[in-house]
Amino acid sequence: MIERTFARQRKLLPFASTASGGMEIPFYQVDVFTDHIFGGNPLAVFTKGECFQENQLQQVAREMNLSETTFVYPSTKDEADFDVRIFTPSREIPFAGHPTLGTAFVLRMNGSVTSDPIRLSFKAGIIPVWAENDKGFMQHPPAKTLHELNHSESIAKALGLSVNQLDGTLPVQVVSTGFPALLVPVISLKAVQGIALNPQILKEVLGPLGIDMIYPFCRETVKTENTVHSRAFAPGLGIPEDPATGSVAGAMGAYWANLAKNDADITMTIEQGYEMERPSLINVEISKQEGKTQQIRVGGQTQAVFKGMMSI
Repeated sequence: MIERTFARQRKLLPFASTASGGMEIPFYQVDVFTDHIFGGNPLAVFTKGECFQENQLQQVAREMNLSETTFVYPSTKDEADFDVRIFTPSREIPFAGHPTLGTAFVLRMNGSVTSDPIRLSFKAGIIPVWAENDKGFMQHPPAKTLHELNHSESIAKALGLSVNQLDGTLPVQVVSTGFPALLVPVISLKAVQGIALNPQILKEVLGPLGIDMIYPFCRETVKTENTVHSRAFAPGLGIPEDPATGSVAGAMGAYWANLAKNDADITMTIEQGYEMERPSLINVEISKQEGKTQQIRVGGQTQAVFKGMMSI
């Protein structure tokens, strides 16, 4: 049984026992990287992760059937406010962007913490999250370029494209700020919108790289004020398509900054999710010094959608 209330209430519903002697555990659902509900990337947040048995975490994430579900725990580190675990419908992952911002939003909303930044400890490390006006911003781990690949026919076919639809003026790279993805430049917005994923070929491309996500993008955008238009696919994680990918937005920012041959700071806005009718806007800020990326911040707006009780 799930009880849903469409309201921005600040206190958690009290714990209660079910008729069968189980427990009702509260959760929140929010939409991240959007200025309105039913846009952006939905996220389920369970603020009392310690109420679950270990084997239930994956079951709950599969039941929620969102790109990610987070479970919050008391911190095991003095330098962090909370520990957080992230699950896709198929497995646990060490870091992801919209779960970081969405979890921090919920913890502020329900009064669990008032400090700024909130310091969240993930398996990939501790991530600080700031509230700035109507947005949240997180600091990413340093970016790493793990591989550079040819503009190959197999990569194009994995996306249902031809090689000449890849943008040969930009590199194809695997970049990571905690969650690696294959960044693939595409020649036009029409080509990106026309992507038809081939899961078998995609598995053959990503498998040897040891990664789970492909991230095609182009410099032509739906909204002229935005910087790039992107899509993200990770079927191996149970995510056929992701409407907003904050972790890879940091990698995209580092990739973009590396193309600029100066020390000027960079701000960019990534649009994503339009093909899914969940338009998302992701803000990325890159500081540079001596031609190298020094700091990566990713942010956007989050909207409360509902809170409910899960019976376990």
